[in-house]
Amino acid sequence: MRVGITMAILGVLLAFASARVGFERAELLQFLVEQQHAHAKYQAQDIKHRTTILTLAQLRAFAEESKLNPADVLSIANSANRYFAEANSAKDWVDAYDPVIAAHAEAQEEYEHAQLAAELGIVLASIALLLRRREPWLAGIVLGVIAVGLTVMTYRHTAHAVETTGEKLEHAEKAYRTLRESGKTVELDQALVDDMLKRYAAKPTP
Repeated sequence: MRVGITMAILGVLLAFASARVGFERAELLQFLVEQQHAHAKYQAQDIKHRTTILTLAQLRAFAEESKLNPADVLSIANSANRYFAEANSAKDWVDAYDPVIAAHAEAQEEYEHAQLAAELGIVLASIALLLRRREPWLAGIVLGVIAVGLTVMTYRHTAHAVETTGEKLEHAEKAYRTLRESGKTVELDQALVDDMLKRYAAKPTP
């Protein structure tokens, strides 16, 4: 009866460890996708729109007798500084994902180790039941304790890493989006567009 109870407990541990492995894999994939999304923000900062704006500024700068317009030159220089700051902020956002991704990857491996320990414990308990010997049964109990220890330690470590990194991720994303919003020059951009449209006999945008 004791051996049977041991096998039942080990079976529960095996099922739990297996479920946690699947969960960690799903979480790992989710954070990898979110990191790629943040990385895309790092690589492209409204490229099409900003390229159009800078091109218009350059065209207007050389429109009249190839004389530079100081306001346009200053606008391009400010845009370069803004993009550099946004790129650095986006890179911080991307890097903030590294600890939680590493935590989920490590947790997946540790849960697999716990799963292996539970499986071996079940095998030893089965051998003990067949041979009616205590040694394999005790060895199975030891492996069950190891599986429990690995599961608890991994869960606590991963939960702490996710909680800590979650705050950093939220802060990094908020910092990036705040910088993006504060750095937008919508009014100046629209004034430039309207000026170019007016200059070339087009109707300004309302």
